[in-house]
Amino acid sequence: MPRAIRPLLLLAAVALVASCSKSTVTSPEPTATLTNGAVQLVWNPVPDKNLGGYRVYYGTASRTYVQSFGQGLQSSEPTYTVNGLAGGHRYFFAVTATNSVGMESGYSDEVAVDIP
Repeated sequence: MPRAIRPLLLLAAVALVASCSKSTVTSPEPTATLTNGAVQLVWNPVPDKNLGGYRVYYGTASRTYVQSFGQGLQSSEPTYTVNGLAGGHRYFFAVTATNSVGMESGYSDEVAVDIP
């Protein structure tokens, strides 16, 4: 391979990896309401024509969720109700958006709810 082509191929490979590894999916911003022991999360829809859906994450410590990143509770709508949470704990919730090719946004801001 001619020496002049090698840098161009390297540059093209770097650009391809960078474009595939970046997610341009916007994070939703949830609000939470406690009703009868269940937490109802609601957020504004993400305005992405390639939106695939949303994932909900929760845990009892800030930014430490029961679900691994990419394994959140799935929702096709901008709302989700989490049932069966243990009383006497504060739960932290975050939401991500996914697009049609499987890329996932970063976590939204957290919302916290105390379960009596």
